[in-house]
Amino acid sequence: MLENLGIESYNSALEIIKIAKLTKGDILVVGCSTSEVLGEKIGTASSPDAANAVFSGIYKAAKENDVYIAAQ
Repeated sequence: MLENLGIESYNSALEIIKIAKLTKGDILVVGCSTSEVLGEKIGTASSPDAANAVFSGIYKAAKENDVYIAAQ
């Protein structure tokens, strides 16, 4: 499941970067709840492992496109 979160996060970030036409040096602002990512109510199922998987995917996409990340 965690591997899928990383892959889905990567693909989603790439799609956002493309649609938003972000270029080198732009900032991708990210805010999400691991509880919600896992299908639960905000604040009820926090998961450092899920957070790491999601971040890893987003970071990879951002790095490939020379885009910075600002996380909430």
